[in-house]
Amino acid sequence: MTRPVAIVIGMGPGLGRALVRAFAADGFAVAFVGRRADAIAAYEQGLRKQGYEVTGFAGDAGDTAAMDGVHQQIRARYGEAEVLIYNAALIEPARFVTPSAIEMARYGAADGWAAHGEPASVDYVINAFRTNVAGAHHAARTVAPAMIRRGHGTILLTGGVLAFDPWIEWGVTSMGKAALRSLGHSLAKELSGAGVHVTTVAIHGTMEAGTPYDPDLVAQAYLALQGQSRDSWSADFHFKAEEQSGVDPDAH
Repeated sequence: MTRPVAIVIGMGPGLGRALVRAFAADGFAVAFVGRRADAIAAYEQGLRKQGYEVTGFAGDAGDTAAMDGVHQQIRARYGEAEVLIYNAALIEPARFVTPSAIEMARYGAADGWAAHGEPASVDYVINAFRTNVAGAHHAARTVAPAMIRRGHGTILLTGGVLAFDPWIEWGVTSMGKAALRSLGHSLAKELSGAGVHVTTVAIHGTMEAGTPYDPDLVAQAYLALQGQSRDSWSADFHFKAEEQSGVDPDAH
């Protein structure tokens, strides 16, 4: 029996790996993509030892020429995708026009990020947009034709609370998440009539193991979205464990 194929673009130790495990455990053959070839090889080896049918591919989600080659390799290995998950993002604290007021952004016990001291340059904003938004457009544009021909498929985009209310130290990331949500809504309008389910998952908290935002819990929500009946489709899905989870911790 041929396994359905899921593609996860944006592999890492948190949600990316949890998504690959969740879909592979559910019977999918999973192709995953990340920038560092050594890390991708290690993830593949570890997941295959656990019995999962997965293959890792090295590629920069914001580099469309490189990703064309990655998608060709995935098709050659597994065929056309039933599910695309775009989880890639350039996430760094950066303001637009004023210097950062903090040196390190840290939420709860999660790892922190060094803040950009100076305002983001135009080149930085454009580079972030390539990864955070344009890469998702390219990925959807690549997999959608086969989904349309079949009359079914799922595209899930990793969004966040920043799409709705920018946080002061995360201006560039907030803009990317808002644009990604807009892209997702446009894709849903274009593709739902062809049987393709498109949803942007707004995660309203910082993911951390052992919390209500444990990556494994979030990944299960993606898996449930993939299996939704058509009358339940929505362009937005909110993963929100607590009422105050969207409050900006850097606003003073």
